[in-house]
Amino acid sequence: MSPPATSRRPFAPLTRWLDALLDPKRQELTVIWTLLAYMAVWTAYRIIATWPRDLHADETELYAWSRHLAFGTDKHPPFSAWVARAWFTLVPASDLSVHLLATANIALTLYIAWRTMRRYMDAEKSLFGLALLTLIPFFNFIALKYNANAVLLPLWALTIHCFLRALESRAALWAALAGAFAGASMLGKYWSIVLVVALGLAALLDPRRGRFFGSTAPWLMILCGGLVLAPHLWWLYVHDFPTLSYAEAHEAGSFADNLRDTLGYLAGCVGYAAVALIVAALLLRPSRAALADIAWPGDPQRRTILIVQALLIVAAVPVALVTGIRIVPLWAMPAYTLLPVVLLASPLIAVGREAVRRGLIVASAVSFGSLALSPVVALVIHLNDPPGPFEYASLLADHVDREWRRHSDQPVPLVAGETVLAENTAFYLRTDTLGFETADLAALQQRATARGAVLVCPAEDKGCLATAEQIVAGQSQILRGKVWLSRPLFGQPGGRVSDVFFLVLPPATAAK
Repeated sequence: MSPPATSRRPFAPLTRWLDALLDPKRQELTVIWTLLAYMAVWTAYRIIATWPRDLHADETELYAWSRHLAFGTDKHPPFSAWVARAWFTLVPASDLSVHLLATANIALTLYIAWRTMRRYMDAEKSLFGLALLTLIPFFNFIALKYNANAVLLPLWALTIHCFLRALESRAALWAALAGAFAGASMLGKYWSIVLVVALGLAALLDPRRGRFFGSTAPWLMILCGGLVLAPHLWWLYVHDFPTLSYAEAHEAGSFADNLRDTLGYLAGCVGYAAVALIVAALLLRPSRAALADIAWPGDPQRRTILIVQALLIVAAVPVALVTGIRIVPLWAMPAYTLLPVVLLASPLIAVGREAVRRGLIVASAVSFGSLALSPVVALVIHLNDPPGPFEYASLLADHVDREWRRHSDQPVPLVAGETVLAENTAFYLRTDTLGFETADLAALQQRATARGAVLVCPAEDKGCLATAEQIVAGQSQILRGKVWLSRPLFGQPGGRVSDVFFLVLPPATAAK
C-alpha cells in the first residue's frame, strides 16, 4: 500500500515554488516575487533585531547629506546621498523607510546577479547560485545598514554585467553602460578603483583583447566613466580634496601592522564566503576533475570570469602593501556576485532539481531562522551592549521637540553638536544638522542667532559642552536642559545615557 498523500503535504508549497522557479514561463516573475519576499523577511528581521536602538549613524548621516545635495561630501563621494535623496522623495523618512532602502538595495543586487548567472548557466545552476549568495552575510546581515559600502552592491553588479557583455559583443550600448556604472561606482566609494583595475586587467588577459581594444568599446567606457566622474573631480579641486584626506586617515601604523591587516583582509574575504562554499561542496560533491576545472577553466570565457572574481578580491593587496593603506574585508562587500558562476558554470558540475530544492531549503532556513531568532538578538543587544548616546536620539528628539514647541511655533531649523548625536537627533526632528568637528563655529553662531538652533552633547563630552557654551554665549534666549534616557524591552530595563541640550530660540518666538 502506498503511503497516504497527507505525509507529503508539508512540502507541497516548496514543490509548487520550485515548479514555478523552473517553469520558463513563470520563472522570471517568480524570482522577482521571491526576492520581494526575501526583502520582506530581512526588513522584519532588521526592525525586530534593532528594536532597542535607533538608526545607525551611517544611515542618518546619509539623510543629512541628502537634504542639501552636492557633488561631494567631507567623507565620501556623493552617490549614496543622491540615492537617499531619491528614496526619501518617494518614501517619507522613517526607521522603516531606511530599512526598506537597505533591503531593496540587496534585492536589486541579487536580481542583477541572477540575470548575469542566466547568461552563463541554466536555470537550475542559476537558482542554486542565487541561494548560495543569500548565505553570504553581505547579502543580508551586513548590508542591512545602508551606507557608502552597501550602495556599491548593485553598482558593481551592473558594471560587471555590462562589462562582460561589452567584452563579448563590443557593442557601444553595453560599453557606454559599463563606463557609466563604473563612474557611478567611483561616486559611491573610491574603493571602486579596485573594480576598475580588475576589469581592465581582465580585458588585457582575455584572448579576445585584440578585437576588444581594436573596437570603440573600451574608449566608450573611459569616456562615459569620465563624464560621470567629471563634476565630482571639479568639486574635489574646488574644495581642496577633503575626501582624500579622510581616506588617508586609514593608513596603518607600520609595515608589520599593514601586513597583518592585509592578511586579515584576505582571510576575512574567504571567511565571509565560507558558508556558501561549504554548502555548495556538501550538496554538489564535485569531483577532483570538476574542482580542477573550477580552479582553472578550460573555457576562455569562464577563465576571464574567474580572473575578474579573483582580482576583485586581491587587486587591492599590492596597493595596500605599497601605500600603507589599511584595508578591511568589509570593503569587499560588492565583490561576490560572480562567485556562483565561478563555482557552478563548469560542465563537470551537475545541479539537478533535487540539489536546487536542498539549496532553497538551506537558504530559506537561514532567512526564516534568523527572523525567528530576531527577538533574541534584540534582547541580547539590549542587555549586553551598552547604548551610545546616539542610539537613543529619538528619545532626545522627542524631549527637545516638546521643549521647543513650548516656546516657539517655528520648526527646529538646525541641530548642531557632537556629530553623530546631532545627525541622529536631526533625523528624528527631520531638520538640518551640523557637527562641531567640521562646522565653522563663527558662522554657526550667526546662524543660531538669526534663526535659532538646538545644540546637543553627550553629558560626559566636555569638549562638546565647551563648544556649545561658546556658541550660546551672548544669545538672548537660551534654554538649557539635561536628560537621562532609557528604553525598556520585553519588560527588561535598558542602559541609560545622559545628554545635554541647549535651545537657542529664534528672535521672534510665539509662546504656546
